[in-house]
Amino acid sequence: MSPHKLEQWFAEGILSEDTLIDILHQCSVVPLLYDEGGHLKLEDFHEQLEAPLTGEVAVAADALYTIVIEAFQRYSEPEAYEQLQDSISLQEDLCMSGILAVSDWIDWMARCAQGEQTLPEVDFHSLFEDLPEGYMVQDFHDDLTFILQQADHEKYAEALRQQALLYSQLGVKQSS
Repeated sequence: MSPHKLEQWFAEGILSEDTLIDILHQCSVVPLLYDEGGHLKLEDFHEQLEAPLTGEVAVAADALYTIVIEAFQRYSEPEAYEQLQDSISLQEDLCMSGILAVSDWIDWMARCAQGEQTLPEVDFHSLFEDLPEGYMVQDFHDDLTFILQQADHEKYAEALRQQALLYSQLGVKQSS
């Protein structure tokens, strides 16, 4: 079964918003339990859910979680694993704010799992010189958002360019 059914059932009113959010949230939090992808299991995702899933919803969630597990297995080296965690966490935030469609997020993760998607390559220093240790993609996004809230900021144009680049690397489709 396709994990895209989750979004379809939500749109049809079959799946509640709280359940969909809970299912999606596990994609970003469960990988934090480990330092590499070889140990992730479907049970890990289900154990963290607010309420147990049953029937076709459980099957569709398992299809999603299998994709997430495969993506983390592909990017199992510590640095790549951490970067994928950070990217997926940001993508969850982008989904919850309506910037990234759930279907586009699922497709992005599936491409990662198949080795067809690279992780975002971000030029942090295009906007900032001295960065703290451990500065990640989500930190960069937060800083971009701050700059973009100030149209007169001297780095506004570059922040806008960097945001568009980052979003395209995270699967955000540009609206026409």
